[in-house]
Amino acid sequence: MENNTVTTEGLIRQLQTGDQRPLSELMKYYNPRIWPLILAESRNYHDAEEILQDTWRSVWENISGLRDVSSFGGWLRKIAYNQCRRYYNNVYHSQGERPYEGEALAWYVNRNAEMLLREEGLKADAIEAVRNLPNKPEDMRKVAILFYLQELTLTEIAEELDLPLGTVKRKLFEARTLL
Repeated sequence: MENNTVTTEGLIRQLQTGDQRPLSELMKYYNPRIWPLILAESRNYHDAEEILQDTWRSVWENISGLRDVSSFGGWLRKIAYNQCRRYYNNVYHSQGERPYEGEALAWYVNRNAEMLLREEGLKADAIEAVRNLPNKPEDMRKVAILFYLQELTLTEIAEELDLPLGTVKRKLFEARTLL
């Protein structure tokens, strides 16, 4: 759509009659104008996208109340600004997460504590298994310790043990087979 006031006003009037076809043309024309406002007022890109959708839904729902079509741009900016405020006034968005009821929160905390305890047990078992690997073939345990416990890359292990990369990979494969 060209930057033509007559065309824009015609599309707005069509939209006011209930024809939704001009909405996409108006969105193409006005999104670059309201996006910076929404992005500046929102906390992140995902929120801004939701707010933009809410803005256009509000335009569709309230377009019949717009008396002066020449003021559409300002009206749209005001809707976008208000949608940002509404979005963050909602308890869910203002706190960043849904508030839990007492029992649900207790269940969630207990479940997380059980998972962490289980993970710690598994981690301790894995550390013990790696440390108890036989040292034959030569350097297999060293490679496994450096890879699994010290979290070095294969290239770093090869440099530290002065071994070819292929040998490090083979020794790691042997260690995995034994584990």
